[in-house]
This record gives sequence, structure tokens and C-alpha cells, in this order.
Amino acid sequence: MNILAIVVNDQLTLQYDRSKTLPENQQEYLNNMDVKFSRGLELQGEKIDNPSMEQKARYMSLILMESILYKEDSKAAVCLAWLATRLPDLKQLKAIVDDQSTQFELIFDREYQPHQVVDFDGLN
Repeated sequence: MNILAIVVNDQLTLQYDRSKTLPENQQEYLNNMDVKFSRGLELQGEKIDNPSMEQKARYMSLILMESILYKEDSKAAVCLAWLATRLPDLKQLKAIVDDQSTQFELIFDREYQPHQVVDFDGLN
């Protein structure tokens, strides 16, 4: 499977199917974002002149989480497409979001698996 799963508070929130090709105008938009990134970015209050791929991914992950929380679907779609196309080995972005903070983990080594509910008969 070539899916990028976005999991927020243990709930599958978004999926990106890499087998589907992005339209040319959307690919161009992402390329323009890469050009802007080459000029630097601000990540958690820190100005970074020459961001690494990890820093770019963290930035896009934070914007994605904000977009999900504020229901900004088009912005979330752009962030998701950027992460999926720029990090082809990324399998999951897992986030824990509460009133105070957002913590997330980029997972490259395992596909998303929904939680399995196990019932134990006879236990009360």
C-alpha cells in the first residue's frame, strides 16, 4: 500500500493515496512552495535560513494540524500533498492534540493499523 495516514488522537483523520497522480497545476504549486522554503521559514518562533527536509516536514506538519483543527480543508490538502510527495517513505503522521499543545511523530517504518478491540469473556 502506498498510503500516507494522518492519525490525530488515535483517530484516522486523513489519508493520501500516492498511486493517484496530482494534476500539473497542483504539482506546480508544490514546486513553488519548495522555492519559498529555499528562502527560509519560521518554525516555532525560530527563523531558519536554510531549512533541512526534517524542518520543512515539521513546519508542514504543524500547518496541517492547524488546518485540521480549524477545518481549513484546502490548506490541509496542500500540506498533505506536500508531505506525501516530498517524503515518499512517510507512512504515518501521528499527532496528539489537546488544549495546551500539539505533539506529533513522523513514522516511516510501519503502515497505519487501526486499533483492534479485544473482548475477554468472563472478566468483570
